Amino acid sequence: MYLFEPSELVSLLGHATTVTLKNKKTIEGYLYTIDPDAHHVVLFQHPNKVMVIMHHTITDIKIDQQHNIDSSTMDALLDYDAKPSTAWIEKRRLDLMDHLHKHRVPIEWDGQVIHVLSCARVESPYVATSIVCDNALIRKRVRDMILQFD
Repeated sequence: MYLFEPSELVSLLGHATTVTLKNKKTIEGYLYTIDPDAHHVVLFQHPNKVMVIMHHTITDIKIDQQHNIDSSTMDALLDYDAKPSTAWIEKRRLDLMDHLHKHRVPIEWDGQVIHVLSCARVESPYVATSIVCDNALIRKRVRDMILQFD
């Protein structure tokens, strides 16, 4: 991906980056993330702006390893709050339960956790990474259903 290994990209997050576009324009900022599937580049531009650059418009990426900014600093400047609201979590739970019912997946609700197939638990905030299950195959299938829901 852009001549970088995925593991190398993680270490480059926050570094000063220059992206050259097909129309010869350049965009500068700090590497915020790169979409691992679509390869779109997201740059943080000081003081509080994020720019998404579509993969098909990019011809070159140069990363300055001498200048960087910490990801927590970028998040703070963007006033990024990773904690979802209680109302969002409740709506997410209800919508996910409805989705699972529509697909005829046996579920139970105990007031805090959605129990799926009597062996997997989907905990708040009810996303693909909040599944607890000892059986890897069931965990993967539940995760895939939640990703399909998203």
